[in-house]
Amino acid sequence: MASAVEMTEMHDVHLAPKPGTQADAQDMRRMGKLQELNRLYTCMTLVGYAVIVGLAWPFALVTGALALTNGGAAGAVWVFLAVAVGMFSVVLSMAEMASIEPTAGGQYHWVSVFVPKKHQKIVSYVVGWMCALGWQSYVPGAANICASSLQALAVVASDSYVPQAWHLVLLTIVFCSFAILFNVFLARKLPGIEAGVFTLYVLGFIAFFIILLAMGDRSSPNEIFTHFQDNAGWNSIGTACFVGVSGPVITMIGADSAVHLAEELKDASRSLPKAMITTALVNYALGFAMLVAFISVVGNIDEVLESTTGQAWVQVIWNATQSRTATIVMVAIIIFFYIFCAVNVNTTSSRQLYAFARDGGLPFSNWIRHVSPNRNVPTNAIILTWLIGCGLAVIPLGSSTAFLNIQTIGNAGLLSSYIICIGCRIHNRNFGSVYGSLSKPPPFFLGKTRGNVINGLAICFLIVFLVSGAFPVAPNPTPDAMNWSSLALVLTIIVALIAYVPLRKSYLGPNEGGFGPVETVNVQMESKSFDRP
Repeated sequence: MASAVEMTEMHDVHLAPKPGTQADAQDMRRMGKLQELNRLYTCMTLVGYAVIVGLAWPFALVTGALALTNGGAAGAVWVFLAVAVGMFSVVLSMAEMASIEPTAGGQYHWVSVFVPKKHQKIVSYVVGWMCALGWQSYVPGAANICASSLQALAVVASDSYVPQAWHLVLLTIVFCSFAILFNVFLARKLPGIEAGVFTLYVLGFIAFFIILLAMGDRSSPNEIFTHFQDNAGWNSIGTACFVGVSGPVITMIGADSAVHLAEELKDASRSLPKAMITTALVNYALGFAMLVAFISVVGNIDEVLESTTGQAWVQVIWNATQSRTATIVMVAIIIFFYIFCAVNVNTTSSRQLYAFARDGGLPFSNWIRHVSPNRNVPTNAIILTWLIGCGLAVIPLGSSTAFLNIQTIGNAGLLSSYIICIGCRIHNRNFGSVYGSLSKPPPFFLGKTRGNVINGLAICFLIVFLVSGAFPVAPNPTPDAMNWSSLALVLTIIVALIAYVPLRKSYLGPNEGGFGPVETVNVQMESKSFDRP
């Protein structure tokens, strides 16, 4: 472990000029962290941010066709509801941990607090890598959907346009690059921007919902809620629905998206759980309503999947409106939301990377953890996240299937991190302190009995989600269509353990404090004032 003197020499820390409330300062001191990032977010602006990361109702359109191939209309509807129940138990479990330890580190920090002391360092390290794998894998995902949607829009606008793989890659990199603009140069304005985008997001949902149901040819309620179908060829409705779980999981995963902005939120121990729960309720409700609207007007699924636009949901909108202009406008609206989703995913991913590097969990941690003294944002982590996203964005040039596998791998990494940290919380609740690292209940507390039930339910659902995500989308796949997520997850753990050999001395672990004793660090005091709780 680096000595206090060595830590002092390595880090020249600038305290943020907007540090939040006195309660935030007390939490940061207790967790051994210094306030480098401005606390600009309130509960509601963070809800706006996290809702756009989740983007449930646009994702319901994109993943709706996939859900229909595995389970049919009824399968898509009921599987979505089942996943929503499971994911909400995960959100409640993580909201309690966030209230106890409101830090940008999230899962790997919680594990370090809740796991038995002798396992703290190695388990938190592995979980940190899993979480990094998950969020870094997602960075090009929203931008890729944005790019493919723009290609579909071009097909609608011009019958002569033929989508090319290199067009998709170039557009994906362009949309990924918006993250640099917003996360570095507009960081202090981002909470206000999120509030505006969130308002448009709700209005957009209302418009899409009304247009689809008013203009499209609707199926009967009986077809929507009772018609199960196995279009993929599993020869079992149950298996088809089980494989179809991955669609709504993609729509609702990311319960920790707001967590990694904990150190940029005012009164985080109280506001963060509220933001997480509100985000889940809003996104689940809007996502479910849009899925039902989509299914009710989807028509012939085989014809929709063979659309020349390359995007089934775009063809459904075109069929419903029977208008080229209306389709172009509606697709443009979806592209707008996916641009901000790509921006916000970079924000969450870079903050998780910054926090993990602050504790020495990554190669070149000292460079990654750097926070701009002028902007109070982790600029190097943002740039590295952008570079990783652009690198992954090039994969479709060789194989679009490989790119989809990268997104599935991200799911596996995050789901695994959720399982481990919730399992550690169960152990801590029953064999350690029911309040975690606190001497009294946190602002959001599930209680011992109720907490055990919710945590246990969450783990059961997460295991189902993880296993389902390892299945290919259809039986007897070719090697190109295989799902390699389980293999990639194991390889990531192996790489992490290999990297641990040189990092075992520099990785301090959250409980050791990423700066060493805070009194010895070379701290430049930007502000000593605090907002009142």
